[in-house]
Amino acid sequence: MWSEDVRDRPAIAFRPAKGVALECFGPLPPLAGGPPESGRWVGPSPRPVAGDRTMEVWAQPAAAPRRGTAVLVPPWKVPGLDTMSGYARLLGRAGLDVWTLVPPRHLGRAAPGTRSGEGFVSPNLPDVRAAIEQLVLEIRALAAHAGARGGEVVLVGLSLGALAAALAATGPERIDRVALLAPPADVAAVFAQTPIGRRYLRLAERAGAPMAEAPVLEEMLLPFRPDRRPRPAGQVLIAAGSHDQIALHDGALRLADAWGVEPRVYAAGHLTLLFASGALRRDLAAFLAEPIATTAARA
Repeated sequence: MWSEDVRDRPAIAFRPAKGVALECFGPLPPLAGGPPESGRWVGPSPRPVAGDRTMEVWAQPAAAPRRGTAVLVPPWKVPGLDTMSGYARLLGRAGLDVWTLVPPRHLGRAAPGTRSGEGFVSPNLPDVRAAIEQLVLEIRALAAHAGARGGEVVLVGLSLGALAAALAATGPERIDRVALLAPPADVAAVFAQTPIGRRYLRLAERAGAPMAEAPVLEEMLLPFRPDRRPRPAGQVLIAAGSHDQIALHDGALRLADAWGVEPRVYAAGHLTLLFASGALRRDLAAFLAEPIATTAARA
């Protein structure tokens, strides 16, 4: 993500969206099948869109006595799932089967001729809503599959994947633990206050259809704020970098306050926190090891 602001991109016109609730919290469609014990799984997306009608998951079994299943949600523009291997190993060592979800419009799900993640974020707010809704519904579907298998249901999301995991955790499915690592919990602030966000403002201006003024844009993006959703019933870890200039840690702190969670704040930037912080990995491992009173009854 560090190089995103130096790439030449075509102009993208701003398209407004109403600031109404996201349409990803209703009943799930009937579930069939589910990821295997190990390997790639492709199944129908609960919110298919043109050119991206199937969800893709990579499964690996627990590396210790099994306690449940973790759904691992990568960050925006993840270049390959090998970048998630450290988290997958950590979760596996905690006794969790790991299902790593390929987000919509990423990797093999990207449109032909486009880079991983292109189009997931843009000044076209209806498209952004559709992408987030699809991702949230896919996380919820995997959580439902995981719950049916027995044991704990764990969500771990990184960056934009953490935003989607936060929203999914407020749905009706049982979630025992959710770890949100550097979530961009205030998308309007990201647009207004970060180089990546300001680049999209410039692209809209170049297209002759500039973004709405800040107060109007903030209202349109309110449905993306998980702090306006109820706190999940399970245990919650929220991690933020005090030097994060991509997701911005203020939104994560407001989310923690709204949900009554003590945030974990690290002296790190965005990518450093996600991929080079031993302290975060240790805290995540300790979080996963904390006892949950209801786990034995659900196994």
